Amino acid sequence: MAEYPGEKTYPNIFRPLTLKSLTLRNRIMQSAHAKGFHKKEGVTNNRDRYYAEARAKGGVALLTTGNRLIHPTSNTFMRGFSYGYRQDMVDRDRAMTDAVHRNGGYIFAQLNHFGVNGSTTSMDDYRVLWSASNVKSPAFGEMAKAVEPEDMEELRVGWVRSAEFAKAAGFDGVEVHLAHSYLLEQFISPLFNKRTDEYGGSLENRLRFPREVIARVREAVGPDYVVGVRMPLDEMVPGGLDIEEWVSVGRRLAEDGLIDYVTVSAGTYHVPQYMIPPADVSSGWLIDRCRRLKAACPSLAIFLVGNVDNPRLAEQALAEGVCDMVAMTRPNIADPDLATKLREGREDDVIHCIRCNQGCIGRLFDGGPITCILNPATGREELFNDRTITPAEKPGHWVVVGGGTAGLKSAETLARRGHRVTVLEKEEVLGGQVNLILKTKRPSFAHIAEDLVHQIRKHGGEIRTGVRADMETVTALEPDGVIIATGARPDTSGFNIVNAAVDRLAGVDQANVVTGWQAIENPDSVGENVLILDDDGTRYVAGLAELLLERGKAVRIVSRQQALFTRMNTTLDLPVMLQRLLSAGLEFTPNSWASRIEGRSAHLFNIYSGGESAIDGIDSFVLTTGNLPVDDLYFELKARLPNVHRVGDAVAPRRLEHAIYEGFLAGLERFDNWSKYIEPGELENFQPFTN
Repeated sequence: MAEYPGEKTYPNIFRPLTLKSLTLRNRIMQSAHAKGFHKKEGVTNNRDRYYAEARAKGGVALLTTGNRLIHPTSNTFMRGFSYGYRQDMVDRDRAMTDAVHRNGGYIFAQLNHFGVNGSTTSMDDYRVLWSASNVKSPAFGEMAKAVEPEDMEELRVGWVRSAEFAKAAGFDGVEVHLAHSYLLEQFISPLFNKRTDEYGGSLENRLRFPREVIARVREAVGPDYVVGVRMPLDEMVPGGLDIEEWVSVGRRLAEDGLIDYVTVSAGTYHVPQYMIPPADVSSGWLIDRCRRLKAACPSLAIFLVGNVDNPRLAEQALAEGVCDMVAMTRPNIADPDLATKLREGREDDVIHCIRCNQGCIGRLFDGGPITCILNPATGREELFNDRTITPAEKPGHWVVVGGGTAGLKSAETLARRGHRVTVLEKEEVLGGQVNLILKTKRPSFAHIAEDLVHQIRKHGGEIRTGVRADMETVTALEPDGVIIATGARPDTSGFNIVNAAVDRLAGVDQANVVTGWQAIENPDSVGENVLILDDDGTRYVAGLAELLLERGKAVRIVSRQQALFTRMNTTLDLPVMLQRLLSAGLEFTPNSWASRIEGRSAHLFNIYSGGESAIDGIDSFVLTTGNLPVDDLYFELKARLPNVHRVGDAVAPRRLEHAIYEGFLAGLERFDNWSKYIEPGELENFQPFTN
């Protein structure tokens, strides 16, 4: 009989799995993912330990570290990766593996070489890229050296050394990376392997070097230690290997008898949107392919990866025998207590991953360590934990004005700490600008407000909608503190910093000029031929354009940028959106801005050459040129009350992650600019850990 409610609801998720001598307590894992925590030294530090420990405490059965590099030529495109071949990793890693084991979890080390998909310049010196052949990276355009026999032996030694160090450090297994178009996949895939020797040509030849690496790793760690691989199920690019060919690879590896499991994946650097898919790629999109691999390789444990973002989907995949474990990696980034909450029947308390890729992979590609935009504690577990987020010393009454993300996060954090909280929102619907996002094919964003509202009410907070707060309304509540989260409003001036001498664009007062917000709220009010002046470059504008195109409008974007939606490059949804928008007929004029709007014409200038042109026949002009803070009430209240603060766009319009993080700090009552920020390197220190 099930002891916990979740064990009855999800019996297959909470059924233990035996893998060699390991008994995993459930079927939820966090697959390997780069975290960028190692900028200072390239070795394990406090940040790694506390991140892993939090997820083991939260009930996940298995963690896999991401991208432990096995050789000095495994250059990456940024600092922040760890080096598995270094002896000084052992003691550092032991602190992390001990922390995971003390909390009932297991942890594997993923061993990898980036091959051509790295960078020669991201280290303190200049290096060379190694690959199967002389090919250019699809990501960074650099040419690789084709490895020679002596290089290949160095690589085998690197994998062996890294595996031995991992075992000595207390890892429960190692995973050899054959996916994501890294070095070993570069040998397997004809996209990269152009060799004519015994390591090129037929599939048998292209598999030769990866199999040699696996054999050497197995020999080094012994027969009783867990060894697995990460392997794609489809490269998702013309000329690449599809599911049939990868199933054939899986069969060969199973027949070798040297590996215990396969963690599946997909995509290459040609199509990175399939390696870490955004929400545009459907949940569980690899399930059918994974089913075919499991049927072909029944002796191997198969770990499913592929946008499994909810437990019902995971339960179904396990019940149908598609896989033996399910990776809920980004959901565990968002909520380290996911497994425990599911087991205890507290599913309503889960911080739901929205697969936005902004705080995790987006920050990594921006050169920073990962976090989660919804959970400020992610990646900062040493600073924000049960020992530091403490009940308020003097619980009081806080009034939060604004029910957008910044306001709701402020209220949630204050309420969790024992304060009495009243939220005042002028609209009938909570969420602020999230409600605009929901109109642009991003339904997962609904979780943001839903999760925060649930927690506010659970902890006794009061939410009043349809209330336009003013001085009288707020002071009548006799607050001990006030948080102003009144958000922003669109800038209707048409101002652009590339034309800074012009404060207001000529013609913006015409009736056929609207803001992006207005166009999203009422797309049918926009004319048939639309020109968007885009000085934003985010998914907001892409979603707006798609909304209009779907209603049969002809849409052109004019931007000072050289390419469309430049701020979407790091979240991996740009290729998805470009495919949809360009197929629907979107037109684009780069490197330009408007000098004036006149009737149905936009007069443009090239920001580099100064050359002038015009676009005629426009029915509606849409400004997406930025927002301005709504801060009048803040300054009024600040002049009258002693404890008034503002957060989010009411301070300065920025991104969603800024709003949530600032709301979190406000809820902790961390307002002092000298002390509330995390100093560089503060979280990457290392010292002996205490239990």
